[in-house]
Amino acid sequence: MKNTLSIALIILLLTGCAGMLVSRDAREAFQQGLALFHQGRYEKAIPYFERSTEYDPEYADAYLYLGRSYLNLGKLIDAIQPLRTAYQLAPGDMGKEAVNLLIDALIGGALTEFKKGNYNGSVNYLKEGLDVDPNSSMLREELVKTLLVFGSVLLSEGNASEAVDKFSEAVDMAPDNMEGYLGLAKAFIQKGDVFDALKIINSALQRASTDTERSQFKNLLP
Repeated sequence: MKNTLSIALIILLLTGCAGMLVSRDAREAFQQGLALFHQGRYEKAIPYFERSTEYDPEYADAYLYLGRSYLNLGKLIDAIQPLRTAYQLAPGDMGKEAVNLLIDALIGGALTEFKKGNYNGSVNYLKEGLDVDPNSSMLREELVKTLLVFGSVLLSEGNASEAVDKFSEAVDMAPDNMEGYLGLAKAFIQKGDVFDALKIINSALQRASTDTERSQFKNLLP
């Protein structure tokens, strides 16, 4: 009985001390920011959360709410770094929340870069999202779409070698996506790699499910 009480007391003391590990200055700055956050005054809350992280670079709550403030302001790319840090530092349920918010920020950042024509940046954000959540079908689908557009742009610019890389990634991730095979075959043809193009066309013809899809590849044959 004594041992059980002793263990319980130790756990209670450790739990209480965990909150004390955050410096007083960091806690005060965080609380000021949190009050503004709950009032919807996200822009004004940000400096307090930033100050809190400066006082204590391992204060997960401060990074989490800094990221949330940026998200609520629509500043998706600015939200990514603090949410990355929150994800790395946060335990338990807070870690799950940080994961979900980080993925939202990464998808938003990817779409922002895509609209600017920065396809490489968009791809990198989506790949980071898949590193965080490898089972996300939404991230996988968005990455495939982005790789296909990126490959098509590279192909139109005459950069067949890099286009091959992007289309190959898309085909690896979505083996039944005919658009990936079509782009890859065209990229090989542009490179002058007819043998590789024929291999891709044959693979695509075996996978194609409609006459329309098959005709697209047959039209590429000499």
